[in-house]
Amino acid sequence: MRVPTPQIKDAPTINGGDERVAGRSRESQSRPNRSSSAKFASDGSNVSLLKSAIIGVSSAVLLFLLLLPLQQMGYRLGTMFWDSVGINFPTTLLMFWSFAILLLKQRKLANQKNAFIMDVLPATVSEEITLESLNAFVEHINSIPRNCRETMLVNRVIRGIEHFRVRKSAAETVTMMESQSGIDVANVNSSYAIIKVFIWAMPILGFIGTVMGVSTAVSGLSATLENASDVSAVTSSMKSVFGGLGTAFDTTLLALIMSMLVKIPTSALQRNEGSLVTLVDEYCNENLLRRLNDGKEGGAERGTQGLALGNTPSLLKEALMESLGTKELKEFQKQSAENAIAIAGQIRAAAQISTEMQNNLSTLTATMAGLTKQASETTNVLKAQLEQHRQEVVAHQPKRRKGWFSRSGSRRKRR
Repeated sequence: MRVPTPQIKDAPTINGGDERVAGRSRESQSRPNRSSSAKFASDGSNVSLLKSAIIGVSSAVLLFLLLLPLQQMGYRLGTMFWDSVGINFPTTLLMFWSFAILLLKQRKLANQKNAFIMDVLPATVSEEITLESLNAFVEHINSIPRNCRETMLVNRVIRGIEHFRVRKSAAETVTMMESQSGIDVANVNSSYAIIKVFIWAMPILGFIGTVMGVSTAVSGLSATLENASDVSAVTSSMKSVFGGLGTAFDTTLLALIMSMLVKIPTSALQRNEGSLVTLVDEYCNENLLRRLNDGKEGGAERGTQGLALGNTPSLLKEALMESLGTKELKEFQKQSAENAIAIAGQIRAAAQISTEMQNNLSTLTATMAGLTKQASETTNVLKAQLEQHRQEVVAHQPKRRKGWFSRSGSRRKRR
């Protein structure tokens, strides 16, 4: 049986010497941190179904006991619950069970927010997070109160620190933290699966109660009509049948109301937990990823922040060197160079085509301007000729009319 090595505090820094001693020192430092990681495996989103079920059953029983006197006195509220207790009690149980889950999740959410008050990665320990300072940060996290350690924030930080310890790469830690963010979102969404089932089941139970009530009422009406001897008996039986129908429809009414009462706070709490994941992402980006320093080029800026600061070529080169061999890398570089040359040639050809199109467009514009000017001059000449012709016509027309009248007048005088 393998005995775990105890945690070594204040491990000395090895500047030289036997590599095997350094390897054993690193191994002894990494073992306790794996065990400490197991302590913080809880994500703070899921709650105990057994505990919430006990709370829900107790609340449902207490409600029905409180409504029993109202039912005996004939009050509407008491009869609505007790007349169809076989359906209404399971529906009420699901409602209070959902409320219990939401209450426990709300308490966990408050505890999750309290974790942000704690300085999980204080700058007093070290300005940069290096392989040598990891033990000091883990010891500080161990000193945080237990209720704050079992949170999504501390769980994310511990996972990031351990991944950085094992892989010794800031870039790989950034990638892992991005995937961990997706895992946390999936955990939050999955923690509401049982409540969503309850929200779906409550109206279904109400409809089942209504169908059972309607079926019983119809059967009773059929038996009454067969055995009825007078109209008064039929009338009394009809009253009881319709009263039973009203009670049957009350089960659906109560179920729909209970489903709505659960749905509203569930949506609000789920939105708040989604916002919590975003806050955890921001904290890790600002206080963990930016401070990582693995001793390579770029230091703590080799993560997502490093991409924004222009370290992309270094990261790509390192990733290619780790994933490809020397021969494959040379072939990849050759292919990349050929592709770059081809793309440059296409860009030059496109620039030449664009220049030719601009020249053709300038020539076409000049031609259109000349044609427009010529058409304008021709239009002015035609207008002048038409005006001259009109004036000539107007000038000759009155004289002809005057001569005609004079000749006709002379003709009249002669007659």
